[in-house]
Amino acid sequence: MGKTNVKSKNAKNKTDVWYKVLAIVIGVVLLFGLCVAIMQPTGLMDYITLHTQTAMKTENFSVSNAQFMYLTYLTYNNYYQSIYESYGSTYLSAFGLDRSKPLSQQSYYGTSTTWLDACKTEVRSSLTQTLALCEAAKAAGFTLTDKDKAQADESIQALKDFAKANNYSVSSAIAAMYGSKGIKKSDIKSMIEMQLLASNYAQSINDAYTYTTEQYNTYYDENKLDFIKADYYSYEVKADYESGATDEEKEAAISAAKNKAEEIFNKVEGGEDFVTVITEYKKELAQAELDAAQKAYDDAAAAGKIDTTSETKSDEEKALDKAKTALEEITEESVKKSILTEAHTTSTSATKTEAEEWMFADTPAQNGAAKLIAADESSTVYQIVKSAYRDEYNTVTIRELDLKLDDFTSPEAMAEYADKIIADFNAASEKTGDAFDKLAEKYTADKITVTSRGQIKETSKSKSTNEDVIAVNDWLFSEDRKAGDVKAFTFTDEGMSIYFYEETGRAAWLVSVDSAMRSKDLNSAIDGFKEDYPITVNEKAIASIQ
Repeated sequence: MGKTNVKSKNAKNKTDVWYKVLAIVIGVVLLFGLCVAIMQPTGLMDYITLHTQTAMKTENFSVSNAQFMYLTYLTYNNYYQSIYESYGSTYLSAFGLDRSKPLSQQSYYGTSTTWLDACKTEVRSSLTQTLALCEAAKAAGFTLTDKDKAQADESIQALKDFAKANNYSVSSAIAAMYGSKGIKKSDIKSMIEMQLLASNYAQSINDAYTYTTEQYNTYYDENKLDFIKADYYSYEVKADYESGATDEEKEAAISAAKNKAEEIFNKVEGGEDFVTVITEYKKELAQAELDAAQKAYDDAAAAGKIDTTSETKSDEEKALDKAKTALEEITEESVKKSILTEAHTTSTSATKTEAEEWMFADTPAQNGAAKLIAADESSTVYQIVKSAYRDEYNTVTIRELDLKLDDFTSPEAMAEYADKIIADFNAASEKTGDAFDKLAEKYTADKITVTSRGQIKETSKSKSTNEDVIAVNDWLFSEDRKAGDVKAFTFTDEGMSIYFYEETGRAAWLVSVDSAMRSKDLNSAIDGFKEDYPITVNEKAIASIQ
C-alpha cells in the first residue's frame, strides 16, 4: 500500500540488490504506460529493425534494440508514475514530463538533456551490471528456478490481462507502453528472466557474506558519521521586507532579523526553554498580524465598506478571521512539532553544513548546547536536544497481510473481515509466521484480495509523521511486544494491514552497518565481474532508438 516504510525497509534489507540490477516489474506501470499511446506519438519502429540490431552483449548474453527500447520506456513510465504519485499532475511539467511530446522532446528536469537520453543512460548502466552478473551466474552454474520462470510468465499474463481489460491488442498495448509494436512478448519475457537471473545471483552473493563483531565495530568506527544522528531544535529568523523595498529598508530588515535571532539565542543560552521562547515570539508576530488586520477591518467599517448582514465576507473580514485563527493555533505543542528535527544524519563530508560540523564534531555538541548561525538575510538558532548517538533500539522481524478498501462495501465490512482473519489465526494450533502468511491465500476469495508481504526482516522505526503509521510504529516497537502478537491497523482511504510480530532483531545501528558492508562488498564483486566479462556496446544501435 505504500503507507509505511516497512515495505521499503524490507527492500533495502536486500542490500539494494533488487534496485541495482533489476529494472522494475512490468505490472507496476501498466496504467501510466498506456497513456503514451493516447497522448503522444509512439514512433513505431518495425520488427526487423529492432531485432537485427544488438544494443549490448557479452559472450553468452545479449540485449536487442527491442529489449533496450522496452527498458527505456519502462524506466520513463516508472519515473512518470513516481512523480505523479508524489507531487500530482500539476508538477509534472516542472520535471519536464509532457506526454503530448515524444520522449526526445521532453526536457529532463528542465535541463538540455532529454528524458529519452536520460532513460537510455540509466538503462545502459543497469544493463552493464545485469549482463556482468548473468555471465558470472552462468560461470557459477547458477540458474533460474521454476518459481522464477513462473514469475516472468505472470508478468506477461498481467500484460495480456491488462490489454484485454482495456480493449487493446497485446501488440497495441506494448506499443502504447514501450514505444513500438516491434517489441514482442518474448522480448519482454526474456529480459525479465535475464534480470531475475542477475538479481537472484547478486542476492545469493549478498546473503553469503559473513562478518565478525570486530569487523562491524571497525567499519562503524571508520564510518561513524554515516550512522550517528542528533535531535535538535532550530528556528530561522528571516529579514522581512516588501518586494519593492529600498536598499536602506532591506538593510534595516536584515539587521532587525539578526538582532532578534541574537536575542532568542541569548535567552536559550541563558537557560530559557527553546520551545517557550519561540512560542512567545511566534505569538508576538501573530498578534502584530492580528492588530494590522483589526485596524484594516476598523478602517473599512468606518468607511462603510463592511456589511455585517451579508453572507459573503469582505476581504477585511476574511483577513481578520485568518489572523485570529493563526494566533489561536499557536501552542507549545504545535511549535515544538515545527522546530524539532529528530534522528538527523549528517551530510557527506564534502557538503556538511556549518550546523552539522558543530553537531557532529570529533567532540560533538552536548545536550542543551546552542549555536547561532548567520546567513546573508537570516540567522538560525539551534539547540541540541539529544547529542550525537546511534540507534541502539532493536529492530523487529514481522509479517504483514494487506486488505484494500476498494474490495469492500464499507470500512466496517473490511474491519469485520480483518477480525475474522485474526480470530482464525488465534484459534489455530499453529501460530507461526508461515501459517500467518497462508491466511492470505485462504481469505482471498471472490473480489477480495488479501496480500502477504512475507517475512520482513529486521525493519527499523518509520520516520513518517502520518498518524496511522505512527500507531503501527508505536505498537511494533513497544517494550511489551512479544512474539506471536497480531494486530490490525487501518490506513485512511487505503485499507488495512494485519501485522504479526515474529521476533526481535539486532540493534538498528548494527543492521545499518551490516547493510552498508554488504552493499560495499557486493558493489566490489560486481565491479570485478565487469572486468572479468567484457561488455560490447553498440552506440549506433542505441542511438537509433527513439
